[in-house]
Amino acid sequence: MDSVVFSECLEAWSKSDGHSAFWNSLAQKHGYRDGEKLRNKFKKERERRGINRNNYQTNSNAASYGNAKICVLDLELSPMLLYGFDLYDQNFGVEQIVSHTFLISWSAKMLNEPKVYSDVLTPDEALRKDDLRITQSLWELLNPCQVLIGHNIKDFDLKKLNVRLLNHRIVPLSKAQVVDTLSAARQNFSFASNSLKFLNKFLGIKQKIETEGFALWARCMDGDATALQTMDFYCQGDVLATEDLYFRLRPFIKGHPNLSLYFENNCDERCPNCGSENLSNEGFYYTPAGKWASMRCSNCGAVSRSKQNELDKEKRKSLLVN
Repeated sequence: MDSVVFSECLEAWSKSDGHSAFWNSLAQKHGYRDGEKLRNKFKKERERRGINRNNYQTNSNAASYGNAKICVLDLELSPMLLYGFDLYDQNFGVEQIVSHTFLISWSAKMLNEPKVYSDVLTPDEALRKDDLRITQSLWELLNPCQVLIGHNIKDFDLKKLNVRLLNHRIVPLSKAQVVDTLSAARQNFSFASNSLKFLNKFLGIKQKIETEGFALWARCMDGDATALQTMDFYCQGDVLATEDLYFRLRPFIKGHPNLSLYFENNCDERCPNCGSENLSNEGFYYTPAGKWASMRCSNCGAVSRSKQNELDKEKRKSLLVN
């Protein structure tokens, strides 16, 4: 179930008892056989994402992750304008720069919430290459967040955003942990391609929205109102596609931000990747110096381990390492 269908179901479900007639109308809208088929699909996806009646708050950015605000992000930036003498084998110097990259639009959504936030330049702002307003609006949304998720967000989006913040004398974002789905794909798999378009098509999940290519960016630079709105729509589609990819990759992500930190109850063991309490024993994990209880999350499928070494002091003393 992709994020568009899931978000609509989630919004309707949150306002009902879960058994209302809206299932039939949504099933017809999205091509499901009947309402019961859709409801069962939604239930499985909801459980996979760790959402239940007790932890879902319709109007809260905290969603189902305790006190954590987790945001999925995508930026669309302008190309640089450069003077050049040829099309091939060119090395441009800084003196050939006509204009620098600036922000055209951004989209973001809080994980598991239906609303997609976005902002885009006006035609006048695009012509003036003035992204101050939308840079500020993005900062206001992201600054309270504890975790940011995106595709190539570490080496591209956040670094480009920092350039715009610095340019506009806006203070840095509060320190947030980052989950980069591109890095996760590269570190854990060997796909033919790690692009968002390829990965989502390969996995059969929400697809990127196709654009007209560079012509769309050129029209945005010219202040074309229709092109700017198209870019906004395209950017929102990337956020939904990234969210779906994140959920598929999440069980495999090592070093994922520990979401159990954001729950008030200190006694309950929770999955570090999704915050669920639905854990089952998975035997033991061994290192050269210890034995640790291993657990699998029934919601997201991630495997984690206890921090308590199961070997007693005398056994640890007797261990040899090479």
